Amino acid sequence: MNGYTPALYAPSGSVGVLDSAISTGQDASWRWDRMMLTAPAGTRAVACRDVPAELRPVLRLFDTASAGTLNGGPSVPSAGALHPYEYFAAVGEAIYALDAARHRCTLVRSGAAVRTALEQAGLADTDAAVLVVLRPWLSMRKYGDRGYLYAQLDAAHLATHLLVLATESHDRAELRTTPSGSLGELLSLDANCRYVHSVLALRGAHHDTHPHEWSFVDERGAAVAGDRFWLEQECWKSLAGLRGDTPGPAASVRRGPLLPEMRAQPETDPFPGPESMTSLAAKRRSAKDFAPAVLTCDEIDRTLAALRTPLLTDLPPDSGLGLTLVVREVADCAPGSYPLYGPGRMSDPAAVAPSGDELVRVCMGQEHLRHASAVLLCHTDRQRLLDAGPRGVSDALFRAGALTHLLYLGAAATGVDVTAIGGFDSMGWRVLAGLPDGHEVLYVALLGRSGRTSVKLDRLHRAYAHNER
Repeated sequence: MNGYTPALYAPSGSVGVLDSAISTGQDASWRWDRMMLTAPAGTRAVACRDVPAELRPVLRLFDTASAGTLNGGPSVPSAGALHPYEYFAAVGEAIYALDAARHRCTLVRSGAAVRTALEQAGLADTDAAVLVVLRPWLSMRKYGDRGYLYAQLDAAHLATHLLVLATESHDRAELRTTPSGSLGELLSLDANCRYVHSVLALRGAHHDTHPHEWSFVDERGAAVAGDRFWLEQECWKSLAGLRGDTPGPAASVRRGPLLPEMRAQPETDPFPGPESMTSLAAKRRSAKDFAPAVLTCDEIDRTLAALRTPLLTDLPPDSGLGLTLVVREVADCAPGSYPLYGPGRMSDPAAVAPSGDELVRVCMGQEHLRHASAVLLCHTDRQRLLDAGPRGVSDALFRAGALTHLLYLGAAATGVDVTAIGGFDSMGWRVLAGLPDGHEVLYVALLGRSGRTSVKLDRLHRAYAHNER
């Protein structure tokens, strides 16, 4: 929620729209009002003891998800550290907006309409439903059109993070990615440039669910803001044919790996081994750079074993994705490209691996990646992706982000350092890694040993990985 009450629930009497301000000749006044802050009117804050008991397991889940973070939000990677999403929890006949950074929950909707929306979404039998709501503008205002892809990948990291934690804190946790439209309509999300990206359905919370100190605010009387920043509105219109939030029939939920053929190998120790997913999530970090180092085959195998983690989702079994491992500095493993999964596999690894200069070039000049020991490419056939329509694009990006998040957990278990990037030359990688013709790279994750850099360069004001100078 970015540390403030979202514009979605602005108090009545908020500033008018741009057209109204200009037509009345009060442009200077309107601009001044836009720069001022006004506290929400008519709200009341009560002590933590008044937080509804049925909501506490959800709040405890967010406490766990935020373990070890500096800003209080869930510990997940995000392009440019922008975190382009918000969280809501539907419990009983109430929906709450959650601000994990400030430990604040806000009651925004209640009554029979909430129960009806949950029934229409196929969530009537859940104890709680956590909504991951995407706001693409937060990424697109920095990265342009590509920011929508980043927003999708970021939300997939978050949803997977919450799912693996909830698997240990609840008897049943499943992730729904097929939108129904009912919950979004109830929250007026489309009118405010947002949509429900995914829903985590929870049942049977374990007994240790007392959350940290959370404040509770009732804002059911606040008017839904009718004005939007005009640039965000235009950005939202441009996504009309690409968003995968069109209501459709509910898909069946199944338990299994995100890539169906990646079954656990008998000779591989089951992931996560002696550590819990919760402890691994708390240790997960993105490497800021890589030092010259050689990984071992065993480290690579144990890190990749995390990709076989079975999850309970409604994603279709046929992914259309490919995974290719590019080996550069791994002991007892010849440099080259090794197809791990997916269509268009090659029978033999490529003869060579990219040099340091080539790696930096296809990663858009990101010098801190020069010494990565191995690279995992998530790719798919471009024409197949486009033929699948908006839902196909959303499913592919969700699966790519979710797999990469599991890779982070595998790296945490193995002691390998990892970082994922979105700024890269897709065609350049296709050539260097020998990918099938027509394939697009969706996500790139690099493995190795961390160096000494203390600042992650993709968080600079100008993201040079996107050709900005």
